[in-house]
Amino acid sequence: MNERLHAAERGFYLKMGNDFFGMYHSSEGPKLFFNRDKYRLTQSQWDVELVIGRKNNLFIFYWQGEVKISFRFSKQQESVIQLYRLLQEHVPSPRFA
Repeated sequence: MNERLHAAERGFYLKMGNDFFGMYHSSEGPKLFFNRDKYRLTQSQWDVELVIGRKNNLFIFYWQGEVKISFRFSKQQESVIQLYRLLQEHVPSPRFA
């Protein structure tokens, strides 16, 4: 999986193979996207998990309790972990609101 982290003035995205994945700030608040699918992070309908394995890691994004984004990535793809941290640190978690 070929990926790179791209920073823009209003967000971040990764290109992994043919897929685009990232987060950006809009007038409605922060949004997470995977290709054409967009998820408004100001709503309390989301959750995210990062599973660290011995050889690979697993990223899982839930919307209304349903898995919407799930993929494995290698240990060398640190930019996925950076995006996960961005979700955890810079977006107020709806679970604690």
